[in-house]
Amino acid sequence: MNKSIGLIFAVFVALSVSYAFSARKGPPMPATEITLNNALLLDTQRAGQRLVAVGERGYIFISDDEGGAWRRVPSGVETTLNAVAFADLLGIAVGHDAAIVRSDDGGQTWKAVFSAPEQLRPLLDVAFVSPQHVLAIGAYGAVFESIDGGLNWNERQIVDGDRHFNALARLADGTLMIAGEAGTLLRSNDGGANWEVLPPAYAGSYFGIQPLAQGGVLVYGMRGTVLRSDDRGDSWQTLTSEGAGSLFGSTMTTDGSIVLVGQNGTVLGSRDGGTSFKRLPVQGSRLWTAAVPAPVAGEAMIFGEGAVARVDAASGEKQ
Repeated sequence: MNKSIGLIFAVFVALSVSYAFSARKGPPMPATEITLNNALLLDTQRAGQRLVAVGERGYIFISDDEGGAWRRVPSGVETTLNAVAFADLLGIAVGHDAAIVRSDDGGQTWKAVFSAPEQLRPLLDVAFVSPQHVLAIGAYGAVFESIDGGLNWNERQIVDGDRHFNALARLADGTLMIAGEAGTLLRSNDGGANWEVLPPAYAGSYFGIQPLAQGGVLVYGMRGTVLRSDDRGDSWQTLTSEGAGSLFGSTMTTDGSIVLVGQNGTVLGSRDGGTSFKRLPVQGSRLWTAAVPAPVAGEAMIFGEGAVARVDAASGEKQ
């Protein structure tokens, strides 16, 4: 098969490289002055009350006041970090060179625990099955597993082939799902021990999975494609997201609303639990990559290329 890097990987790499080497006004900013507003962020999650954002060049930023102030913390690596996940205060972030870094204090400090740069397979997502059981997935069918809270990792092959695995999520009933390139959808009903390939519902690539409150699930990706299933992937309904760019991130707010974000400044909101979406007016970035729930019902914080914004799932950007 064509071994070109999947679209999400290619987009993020291109943006990272172009940002790193593009012309700036004034003198170059020293590394010690890198801030959230001049970095490409690729994922953000909550660790208790703390926000933890990861991105290019191994950057990790944390905020303890709902995004009012951010500080950069050492990650232990210099390669791009694509995703982060937490089980209470235990955190795992993954990225290029199959890099895996670990935190046991809510993202305050990190230590590199694994890498395999010779494989040329970036890791693109990570999820906790339980506090001790962690799965990381990525390009060319990469799957790495830890059963000791992320201290040690072993590689697995869960299906034949080498399609890129772009997203991994645990649904409300404990079902695990992987979404990837060329319509790839996998499901595990036993905590990741065994995986089944689901019939294709779309020929393009998926970049994200959003579990829903009532046990349903959304998958989304290229060209604003959004599909919904209420039976754990046995059947799918295509939702309309006309004019949307490719979608890379999502969250469910505290009242069950859904926010999806992506390319070309795309921000979509749903107030009916992910049944329908509308485009939301948001300024600040041409690329949004991640979203987390805000404390206010119906609101989310979204993150992207040098920008952070707060949005309402019904009306758009909040001041």
